[in-house]
Amino acid sequence: MDKLTKDIARLLKDLGVNLEDPNFKDTPTRVAKMYLHFFRNDKDKVIRDIKKKVFPSENDQIVMVKDIECFGMCPHHLLPIIYDVVIGYIPNGKVFGLSKLARLAIAVCSYPKLQEDITREMADEIEKMLHTEGIMVVVRGSHGCMRCRGIEMNSICITSECRGVFRKDAAAKAEFLKLLGNGG
Repeated sequence: MDKLTKDIARLLKDLGVNLEDPNFKDTPTRVAKMYLHFFRNDKDKVIRDIKKKVFPSENDQIVMVKDIECFGMCPHHLLPIIYDVVIGYIPNGKVFGLSKLARLAIAVCSYPKLQEDITREMADEIEKMLHTEGIMVVVRGSHGCMRCRGIEMNSICITSECRGVFRKDAAAKAEFLKLLGNGG
């Protein structure tokens, strides 16, 4: 933490920031804590915990959790991304405790990576743990790098990953999208 704080202070000084200004007094420490948060990469621990919360179930219909808000960071510019995640699956004899889908999404987003990879990774982890009949993950991302630099536009990136019955059966995919509530 000390080295990171000193490095950030040096970077800010190199950028012309006056660290004697009261508004910047604790900025290097706050930025260091923020980066440690965004680079925590605790997915493996979270997955070990989630595996302990798998329950038998005879349900064979869609299980969906939506409006999962996650925060990540762009690996290209190190600017924040706000994600809205929807995860749905059709059980194959096993289900998670519902909060575990949100925990998984938060953990997967906890390290700077591409939104496309985050979307795929969530589906991969659910598939490994539950061996579902189908999985669909939809991620909407508001990227700080697009809003604050470059194009400077408040657009939304949408990525999806469809597996199993959601990829093969148009009616199952349509039911998922209807439950999603906005047609995709």
